[in-house]
Amino acid sequence: MKKLILTLCIAAYLGSFTCLAQTDDAIEKVKTGLFKNQAAYKKCGITMSSAQFMTLMKDDPNMSEFVKPLALNSMGDALLTAASSVLIFWPIGEYIAGNDDPNWTLAYIGAGCALLSIPFKKGFEKNADKAMNYYNNGYKKVAVNFNFNINTNGLGLAMRFR
Repeated sequence: MKKLILTLCIAAYLGSFTCLAQTDDAIEKVKTGLFKNQAAYKKCGITMSSAQFMTLMKDDPNMSEFVKPLALNSMGDALLTAASSVLIFWPIGEYIAGNDDPNWTLAYIGAGCALLSIPFKKGFEKNADKAMNYYNNGYKKVAVNFNFNINTNGLGLAMRFR
């Protein structure tokens, strides 16, 4: 009898953790990578890449307004990053292969493409943060307004949440 009660107590204890784990549906942003500079998104303990996050948003009908900006920023970043990689490493490969005078202008253009991809990456992160906040707030937009305010205490910056 004692073993049965002990078994039921252990099963109830472990079952409570399973129920708690399934109710955590919020998405959070985590930093990954060698220098902790790459954004990843975590839902239910599973870390998602940017492409997986976009797929999650695409499958949700309430998130349709966030999918297009995410896709455009992701594609712009991917295209410019791929172009910069090819353009930078082509002359380096030629130099390693024995060409004493490779076309270094390609590497300079590739560096420019790498710099141009930064705003797309930041735009993706900004739009992903908006989508994540919208999802975590139960599909309600939270607006914050900053206004300069003059009152008896003097000049100040007032924040208003809606």
